[in-house]
Parts: sequence; structure tokens; C-alpha cells
Amino acid sequence: MFRTRAAWTAAGAVAVLLAGIPAAHAVEGQAPEVRWAHSVSDDLGTLAVGVRSDSAVTAIRAHIVSAATQQEVAVVENDAFSLVSGTPEDGVWQTKQPLDLAELGSYTVHVEATDADGDHTTDNSAGSLAYYVAAVFEDVRTDRTEVDVDDRQVRVDGVLKGRWPATREVKPLADHPVDIDVDYWTENTVRTDAEGRFSGTVTVNAAVPVQAVYRHVNEHPYVLYGESPSTQIGVHQVATRWTVQEPAQARTIDFGQEVTLTATLERETEQGWVPFEGQSGGVLFEPSGGGQSAGVGYFTTGADGKVTFTHTPWESGSFRVASHSDDPFIADASSNSARITVLRASVFTSFSATRTPDHGVHVEGAMDFPDGWTPADIPVHIQYSRDGEQWADLVTAEATWSGSGYAFSADVAGARRGYFRAYFAATDAFRAATSEAVKASR
Repeated sequence: MFRTRAAWTAAGAVAVLLAGIPAAHAVEGQAPEVRWAHSVSDDLGTLAVGVRSDSAVTAIRAHIVSAATQQEVAVVENDAFSLVSGTPEDGVWQTKQPLDLAELGSYTVHVEATDADGDHTTDNSAGSLAYYVAAVFEDVRTDRTEVDVDDRQVRVDGVLKGRWPATREVKPLADHPVDIDVDYWTENTVRTDAEGRFSGTVTVNAAVPVQAVYRHVNEHPYVLYGESPSTQIGVHQVATRWTVQEPAQARTIDFGQEVTLTATLERETEQGWVPFEGQSGGVLFEPSGGGQSAGVGYFTTGADGKVTFTHTPWESGSFRVASHSDDPFIADASSNSARITVLRASVFTSFSATRTPDHGVHVEGAMDFPDGWTPADIPVHIQYSRDGEQWADLVTAEATWSGSGYAFSADVAGARRGYFRAYFAATDAFRAATSEAVKASR
């Protein structure tokens, strides 16, 4: 039960008179320890008190004192409490019903406790009672759970109510501010109507949670913080793609020859694929054999979505064009062009054929690779033709460095009359070369 201050004063006077009369049967022991006192977190009108002692706690009395005026406003008698956890020697007691105080606000709680040994203690700083209205959200919902690049607005609707500490009654909170938070940051603040309803729109720029939050404001000093469950908003990405117009087919070029890349970035819409303006990216030339790619350039697409670059590749490979957006609504895209095969020049700088006394032919000559690179192996095929039209391989010689070029020589036994020449077959990196056709001299 609860008593007013006047009733407690009369009882206190009797206690003072009796205090001087020792109990014949009292045994000295340890006084109870009031560990804490505070409101139950989800039921602010209910007072909880934690007490421990060396014997069972038999009586608890709480004095509720206004933090604003320092005046006692109520006394909570022992029969208002019940043990809710722990043991009588070390437990938690709560009021069976919420306290019914005249005013909302903060209160200091003084606690008296008595144990089975008759030991008694009073703690004038046991804790506090937060006698406030708890903010409660109901029926909070979003109008969508996914946004896209063209529509990033999310509407949040709901009802804000308050739970009163004395009765636990939940009633609408009219004309109260509600924050609409996006990823835990307030993006919009709206106010409730007479029924506590609210509606607000926020911009969502990533996959983030959205929720409604009531934060304490001075205009409503006795309404505490509350928040709704969050709703995860997803992102529907725009599909993008690159189409390479040039080079569209594989081609072979000479070393030092310039190649042009033309490509178009598009995005998918309900009407189909359309050029995508304002997207950034870069172009590389990637060697077919692996290794370091060459940077070609960076870009931001124009209204037609096209990019054009020229590049002089130093080895075979393909262009790679890629776009990336910091906007999570836009998917990355990349594509490779057709393969560009780069061949370096190879030439014969000399070739001769001379008949030998044993009716054979001795051939010799030299090669050059003017573009600066040289094959690891240089097989030279010595060929014969009776008429200078149809050619057949006779022998193969290896050209090696001679100080002024890559020289080779070979002897052909039993050579018939006709024409002789040297031939170097094309490789992945070098063009083929053919010497002039000659008749063997004596």
C-alpha cells in the first residue's frame, strides 16, 4: 500500500520514541544492504529494489521523493512488494502494481529494509524512479522495400503512442516530433496528428535500414525515447553493358601501327537499352600472354555513351573497357575487344647460292629484325624451285648473331638446276620473310 507524507510522519514519530528501548531478544548482526532501486525498464511505473542480507529480508519500505522539490510524495509499504527473483536473502522485489503518483517526472527513492534478525537499514540514495511516459510505435511500415536509381524515395507511415506509468494505458501522442532515420541518421522530422499518426518521406541512397525514432524534446519533457523496428531497404541496380564497335573482329597489324577503339556504354530501361551518359571508367590494353597491361586512358561518357581512344600496342592483345560508379544503384560493366595481333618486321638483307665442286650448292645470307625485338630461335628454310613458282623445302638452317646481322648458311647436296631462296615462317610476334630467288652461280 502507499501512504502520504503526513501518515509517514506520524509513524516516524512513534518509531523515534521506540528507538531508545532495546529489544531484549535482539541479536547483533549485519544490516541489510540496499543494492539499488529503479524503474523497471519496460514498465516505468513499477519500482524494483535489490536487497541482500545475512538473513531473510522481511520488510521493505520505499519513500518516493520529488527530484524537483525534494518533497516526499508517497511511501510504498511492504505489502506492495513481492519477490520476483533471487532469494529472500539476496533478491529483487518489485511493486505488484505500478505506482500512482500525481505528477510525471524524476524521483529519488529512499529505501528501508529489515531482515529476520531484526537488523534494519535506511538508504537515502538507493536509486531513482523514472516516472515518465514511454514512447511506443505501432504499425510502422514503409511503402517499399527496394529503391532504384530513378526513384529513391521511401515513405514511412506509423502511429506514435505513449504508455502511461500509472495505468500502463497506451494512448496516442498528438503533435509530437518523429524522426525518420536512414542508416541511423535523421533524414526527416515530421509531427503526429491528433491520432498520433505520422508520415514522412526520405531519400535512400544505398542498401540501409530505415526506422522511426522518437527523441526526447523539451516541449514534451516527460516522454522518453522510443524507436520502431527497422526495415531494411534494398537496392535494385541498373544493368549496364559495353558494346565494342571497333575493333569488332580480330585483326593483324604491323608493330607501330595505331589502332582505334570505339565502344558504347548502355543502361537497361523499360524501353530497352539506351546510351548511358555521365559514367566514368578507363581503358587498358591487355597482353594476350599476360603480364602488365598498358593504360590507354580515362573517360566520362557523353550523351551518346560512346568512348573513342587510339593506341599503338607493342604486343598482341585486346582492349578492355570498364566503367565503375560510386553510386550503388549502378552496376559495373566491362568488355574486351576482339584480339589485335601485333607482328614485328623480319627481312632478309642478303642471300646467295654458289655451286660447289661436288655438284652441290652452298647458300648463305643474313636477316634483320628492324623493330628491335628478335625471335628466340630463327629457323631459316632453304627452298628450291625448278621454275620459280612452286617451292619445296630442302634444309633448315639456324640464323645467329654475326656482329652485323643474323647470318646463316647451308650446303645442299645433289642440287639440280633451278632457283634457290630463303624463307622465314611467321610466328605469333613476327611476320614472315622471303629472300630474293637466285640461281646458283659458279
